[in-house]
Amino acid sequence: MATVHVPPQMRDLTAGAAEVEIDGRNLRAVIAALDARFPGFQARVVVAGRLSPGIAVSIDHVVTSLGLIARVGETSVIHFVPAIAGGT
Repeated sequence: MATVHVPPQMRDLTAGAAEVEIDGRNLRAVIAALDARFPGFQARVVVAGRLSPGIAVSIDHVVTSLGLIARVGETSVIHFVPAIAGGT
């Protein structure tokens, strides 16, 4: 099972869990499994069939540009990273 690290801004979706073990062969399947377990997860990270523009995803410590088709291994580590606004 892949390990998904959930940022503090999204833990309201996972009942406060910072880390979740989940199955999925690609990012789309992981998000679908997360949504089945934690309804509303997919709506927060997917817009119009693509990753939300405000979300970056790291799989095994590499930020992916493949979006929902990015491959996920059985022991992958996934981080959802919300965009941070601000600055000068």
